Amino acid sequence: MYSLGIGTGSTRDKRWMSVFSCLIALSNNRVSSPWIATDGDSPFRIVDDKGIGIDKVQAFKLGTLSYSMATLLEGSKIEEKNLQEIIASAIDRALINGALMRTKENPGSSTVVNHAPFTLFPSVVPQSLLEHAKGIQKSFNLLMHRVAHDHQFLEQALHNVIKVDDFTRQLWEIYISVREEGITQPVSLGLFRNDFMMDTKKMEKNNDCSLSQVGEHAKLKQIEFNTIASSFAGLVGALSDVHRYTVKKAKIKCTKNQLPRNDPALGLCQGLVKAWQHYGNKNAAILFVSSIPERNRLDHTWMEKKIFDLDQSIDVLYCNLPSLSSLMSLGRDKALFLNNTEIAVVYFREGYSPDHYSSQKEWSARLDIERSKAIKCPSIHYQLAGTKKIQQELAREGAVERFVSDEKEAAKIRSVFAGQYSLDLDPDGDRNAETAINNPGDYVLKPQREGGGNNHYDDEIKTLLTELKDDKMRAGYILMEKIYPWVQKNYLIKTGESIDLREVVSEIGIYGTIIGTADEVIENNEAGHLMRTKYLGVNEGGVNTGFSCLDTPFLIE
Repeated sequence: MYSLGIGTGSTRDKRWMSVFSCLIALSNNRVSSPWIATDGDSPFRIVDDKGIGIDKVQAFKLGTLSYSMATLLEGSKIEEKNLQEIIASAIDRALINGALMRTKENPGSSTVVNHAPFTLFPSVVPQSLLEHAKGIQKSFNLLMHRVAHDHQFLEQALHNVIKVDDFTRQLWEIYISVREEGITQPVSLGLFRNDFMMDTKKMEKNNDCSLSQVGEHAKLKQIEFNTIASSFAGLVGALSDVHRYTVKKAKIKCTKNQLPRNDPALGLCQGLVKAWQHYGNKNAAILFVSSIPERNRLDHTWMEKKIFDLDQSIDVLYCNLPSLSSLMSLGRDKALFLNNTEIAVVYFREGYSPDHYSSQKEWSARLDIERSKAIKCPSIHYQLAGTKKIQQELAREGAVERFVSDEKEAAKIRSVFAGQYSLDLDPDGDRNAETAINNPGDYVLKPQREGGGNNHYDDEIKTLLTELKDDKMRAGYILMEKIYPWVQKNYLIKTGESIDLREVVSEIGIYGTIIGTADEVIENNEAGHLMRTKYLGVNEGGVNTGFSCLDTPFLIE
């Protein structure tokens, strides 16, 4: 029995060679051993299944699979003709499976569409990490549900932010207005997504980044928790079949469990349908509040399709925020109507950015929706609970335990927290700012914004925090420790861009649904996963913003 050795070498490039180098290397050779070995001097070696004859061998167990190696996935080692055939076939598969986006040139029409950005091959993920992320999602759903219904905690956490951040302040004013008037609809629907990276900081600092250590030492670290407009559940479900095909074309043998089925749009829409049923009017519709134009409209359409598959009697309507003020009205019992159709559930796919509120009429429409009897997804207090400041406040000692009495459950939640630090104008905030100014490469500076492209890195942090030294505006930001994700190699397929084998990093998102009131949880479920991959060195994420590509996990033991 033999296995392929990957040299870690002295350079970062060699240290981080992808597991896929192992899976489709060595044409005409069969590797039966369940081990991939790494050493420190040569890029590749053949060793027996015990690693005999190799100094400093460290073995990385993939499982008891037999891999028939085809061609090398690194650089030019793969036959160019074969590569181009796989790429062309993958694009065709993406198109016929519905991994589609409208074009940048015409985002208001589906007459011409492109494939969504995606990776040619799935990215390697230790099965234990994905299972851990999925296993704690319901606990996170419940945590954020309780946070959203704790007025004292929200007020204490956000009181400095609303003084300096106009967007958060206006959300807060709607929340207070509805609270003082009296909440008409106590039921809220949350369609959440919890985003993580596989952090390898411990390995990096120990200068031990070999593949053999990834499964043992890589840790899940939370990037953010999204409570509004958690996107791409439809498109990423369509990608699973594409990656099964490319893996087969590359002659990578794997079990079905290594490329898990994933249909998060179905899971999210089960939540929407449950909320619609709870509303109790079979003639009422679900309203998608969606931007016009909306390049990602087909992801919304995937959601609409899943609702149709679950219950064909449910009508789905679309309207953007600017149009709502003139088209909707409230009945005597505060039932919400769009034209003459009663709305049971309002699903916000816009409304998370200041850009979505160009005038007072958008804010007035949002207020009327919150005042209405319709079930909101999310309610205004869910949206406030999803702010960066709340994420930072939950990292404080004792904050999670305020909402989670079970010590083991609280510890599981805390285990995925990255360091989060306040920048309020107080001694703690001053110390945190000074630390970041002196070590800007160790942190990410985040404003209270969603949607990607808003964060600050490296020298930007030093410059901005120096400018804000005694400025109350500093309280509108939070500081997060930088995560060092596992670096792999893959091909990113983006329309109009060259397709090259490059170093990439990935982000894993877990979807969740929750329905409930302040006193009762009606439904609480994990609903599937999302994987997004971008080039190493690209700080921001987001598929719609052009930074990332859709991806799926290739599970290893």
